[in-house]
Amino acid sequence: MECTLFFCHRAGSDESGQLEVRGIFDELRAPSFPARQPRMRLAGLLSWNDGERGRVPFLIELLDPGDKAVFTIQGFSEVEESPGSAAPPRTQLNLPLEDVTFPEPGRYRVRLEVDGTQVYGPSLYLGKAHESPVE
Repeated sequence: MECTLFFCHRAGSDESGQLEVRGIFDELRAPSFPARQPRMRLAGLLSWNDGERGRVPFLIELLDPGDKAVFTIQGFSEVEESPGSAAPPRTQLNLPLEDVTFPEPGRYRVRLEVDGTQVYGPSLYLGKAHESPVE
């Protein structure tokens, strides 16, 4: 399995079924911690290997700087052959992440697990917002 994932503001499929991703980001700033992000999305593609067919369960976790899960998504994909395509079967992901709490500043990363295989990425960097001088 290979994955290409992005944190973004919006994602969806166009009229031909291709994934469109808008507002990709890898950094957020907050005035204090813990910080809450009301909404964002995790979007991208999973490309499946030979033998990965049928109902394939997966687990996606957003890990804090200490590798503790702060957000978890469990799901599955129905992976079918792609007749007439040179590319392997793919699954489009467009997952809402709502009311995510970030306990501290630092690097947060996604861990995807399928059948005991773990893949990491992307990372999201949380920092403290700089205060503007008051005039």
